[in-house]
Amino acid sequence: MQTQPFGTVGGQTVEKYTLTNKHGTRAGILTLGGIVQEFSVSDGHTRKNLVVAFGRAEDYAENPFQINKQIGRVAGRIGGAAFELNGRTCRVEANERGNTLHGGSKGLGTRLFAVESADDTELVLRSVVREVEDGFPNDLDLRIFYRLDDENRLSIRYHAEALGDTVFDPTMHIYWQLAPNLAGASFRIPHGERAVLKDDNVPTGEFDANPLFDFSDGINLAEAVENLRKNNVKQGFDEAYRVRPDLAAPVAVLEHSDCRINIFSSRNGLVVFTASPADIPQHDAGVYNALATEPQTLPNSLNIPEFGNIRLNAGETHQSEMIFQVETL
Repeated sequence: MQTQPFGTVGGQTVEKYTLTNKHGTRAGILTLGGIVQEFSVSDGHTRKNLVVAFGRAEDYAENPFQINKQIGRVAGRIGGAAFELNGRTCRVEANERGNTLHGGSKGLGTRLFAVESADDTELVLRSVVREVEDGFPNDLDLRIFYRLDDENRLSIRYHAEALGDTVFDPTMHIYWQLAPNLAGASFRIPHGERAVLKDDNVPTGEFDANPLFDFSDGINLAEAVENLRKNNVKQGFDEAYRVRPDLAAPVAVLEHSDCRINIFSSRNGLVVFTASPADIPQHDAGVYNALATEPQTLPNSLNIPEFGNIRLNAGETHQSEMIFQVETL
């Protein structure tokens, strides 16, 4: 296990822990926000980082795109920044157009985690998430397990215990580094149904089969974005898909350059977002070079019961897992 300082945030030192397998694949995780700063492969001569990355913790803290951070308490959007919990209405921070996005401005990505245990293949981060910090009801005792195996699978597993009635549905907001304008990248969701979104990107509860958003057979990402623009639909993708939860078969597959990234998830939703997160002017100009894939329960499930249940009564636990596997082609 390699450990190194990685800058300071709020006067506190951020550490980077690096997991390594027998192939020389590495996963570097920061104590700040549980950030995956590195997921890299080596051919023996050169090393390639598959994720968008900064070299200082300060850059992650200042960037608004949640780059490779843990997201919670609730991933995605909560319509109206409110929900019912055991007969009472809970109101949380409205940080985007009257809705709550990614747990608000004090979500998991902003906190410094404690290291509970660490070895060459597994890191366990821990934090007690408190109502007074993020505004969500009651407290939550959270452990996040990162494990890198010899099949080049980086698994992220959550175990959380509710210390009072609360809600919890985290994700890893990982950005895969692609070529400018997404050149040469293709993406597939074998069994995906697109959630219909309102103008503020909050799901309505319905699904559609608009071919412009269909990834079922695999699609060239650059051409897909071009088609969106040509049809005056959107500048890029910021979509939620219903998927079949599976830790044995991929819920999505990304191919680019000489790599295939298989994405597995134990939950029923996947958010897909095209961006240029490390270069905001480029992003605003629509010149994208990254794809975010965010496994979670379908967004706004707190207000759409059929999307899934992310409520926890006091003493109950949440367990979920996602896996990112890289294959060289």
